[in-house]
Amino acid sequence: MSLDILSNLFLRLRAASRWLVAPALAILLAACGGGSMTASNTGPPACTSSTCGSMMTTITDATGDFTTYTVNVTSLQMTKADGAVVETLPRMTRIDFTQLVELTEFFTAATIPAGEYVAVSMTLDFSTAASPDVEVEGTAGTSVPATLEDGSGNPLNGPLTLTVQLDSTHHLFIAPGIPARLALDFNLAASNAVSDVTATSAVVEVQPVLIASIQPLDTKQIRVRGALLSADTTSYTVDLEPFDNQDNDGIQVTVNTTAQTTYEINGTSYSGAAGMTAMQALASGTLTVAFGTLSTTDGSFTAATVLAGSSVQSPSLDRLQGVVIQRTNTATGATLIVRKGRLHLHSDQSDRFSAKDVTLTIDATTTFRVAGEPSATPNITWPSIGSAITAFGMAGTDMSGNPTFDATAAGDAIRLEITTLWGLQLPVPTIPGQVVLNLQAIEGLPPSDFTFTGSSSNPASYVVATGALPMTGVPVSAPLRFFGLVQPFGSAPPDFNAQTLVNFAAVSATLDVGFGAGSTTGFTTVSTSDLVVNLAGSTPHVIKIGPERVDLTTLPSSPQIVPNSTGADMFAILNWKSGMPAGLGLYDSYAGFETALSGDLTATTKVLRVFATGQYDQASNTFTASQIAVVLQN
Repeated sequence: MSLDILSNLFLRLRAASRWLVAPALAILLAACGGGSMTASNTGPPACTSSTCGSMMTTITDATGDFTTYTVNVTSLQMTKADGAVVETLPRMTRIDFTQLVELTEFFTAATIPAGEYVAVSMTLDFSTAASPDVEVEGTAGTSVPATLEDGSGNPLNGPLTLTVQLDSTHHLFIAPGIPARLALDFNLAASNAVSDVTATSAVVEVQPVLIASIQPLDTKQIRVRGALLSADTTSYTVDLEPFDNQDNDGIQVTVNTTAQTTYEINGTSYSGAAGMTAMQALASGTLTVAFGTLSTTDGSFTAATVLAGSSVQSPSLDRLQGVVIQRTNTATGATLIVRKGRLHLHSDQSDRFSAKDVTLTIDATTTFRVAGEPSATPNITWPSIGSAITAFGMAGTDMSGNPTFDATAAGDAIRLEITTLWGLQLPVPTIPGQVVLNLQAIEGLPPSDFTFTGSSSNPASYVVATGALPMTGVPVSAPLRFFGLVQPFGSAPPDFNAQTLVNFAAVSATLDVGFGAGSTTGFTTVSTSDLVVNLAGSTPHVIKIGPERVDLTTLPSSPQIVPNSTGADMFAILNWKSGMPAGLGLYDSYAGFETALSGDLTATTKVLRVFATGQYDQASNTFTASQIAVVLQN
């Protein structure tokens, strides 16, 4: 199976009409055409208000089995019906896609010539010179590097351009004065097959799958990062610097705020109007990060939380982000072991993922803060087992070369971040305002990764304080996902104070069935109402619900896959023939998808993979799909 085949890009563009009428997010571009774009931009030399329109791009990721998936994105091009190619990415951008599982990043914005666009191309650089960093959790629980291969088992070492010709009914139309949004979703789970995992290594077969739409396919928070330009009493404007970029490209975004917006500015917490007063006092160029939402009515961005100045990155301190897996109290403070660590070094402005656990030292000198809670008064006991944290201090190494981080000097600080956990509700009596979980994961890590000694927590009966969160109607054994804060060390129960519950009915599941070289009997049923996969000879064959894994071969029968009755987001069929892609079919309706699939399945057609996202009902053994992708080989 060739790399070109595995490189196809699934993309669906939704629009209420042929013209993409997306209300305006406040975006100002320094130039268009060749102005702020790269040299590969082949658009006209200049744009005017009557010849060009705006397109903003956000990017997110569906979860996968990776501790880091860092690669350079070197190009994002739009192709017009007349063959003209317009580059919309001003510069190479390095992205760790695992950081986009819980949020969406405002990626870029461009003013491009008005007209009809028929294709999208994205280039990822997997060459050795570009230093891609793809790692998975090894059998010993720590992160291990992966060897990257194409579908034929050959080493993957070079740029990879993913191109899709848009379906004729879903071309992208850009018009003057009508900004459009392109929402990209890089699906790690569907894009990569992990195998041969050991305590020191793994193999990853790369099969890039990217989904795109005019409206987002999820309700994640959106992050806007950039250097401050100006601020008034209700909003501020930044030069966009996505991810950890240090340079801007003249893309300016306005961030709106409300009386409920919380702030942390140079280590001091604010809320409401006091926060905007502090923002107005900041110098131009101060680095800011905002988390919030885009309006579905007017496209404006409104921040729920704002970080600025040294609360984003200190000019004299290093930064560590990760999750605490172990804590040992000492005579002067505590030693924390941090996993999934990401370090930003102030000395050279570099960002790196730490494959090894980081030893973090804190004491009474350390300042403690809580994200989004200006009135909180945390102390040294608050970082506990499972706490997601951001630390400001000094990175180093011990005598064995293992990473360390010292946060015990004056001015060093720890910010407790909102933490996410998964668990299955237990049918045990609880007091009002609490639930007991069989803990499945904290920040994506299994309970076996944590040493709960001293925390008073038991992952087999993990108590979550739900307060006023609506728990009525949540069934026993339902998979529950909470956002909140871990209790201070040694103070459990409760173990966790929840701020948000993800509606159990909306908990996303993925179904993934692969057949290696292919199966000519991949389906037992293809009908106008459902699909049923023949699991014989398949691997993998799994439904993933957060950290939970359901082996399909342990079920009474293969699950019935039915379309979402409220309308699915995407159906896709990719046909391969003689080592070349014979066609990518995208369908708005299940009916059209089923007709095409039935026509494609012949006695010699091989089913290579079936991937779906949606919700799984174990009682009826039914998977209700909002997206289905089937890969065939003729």
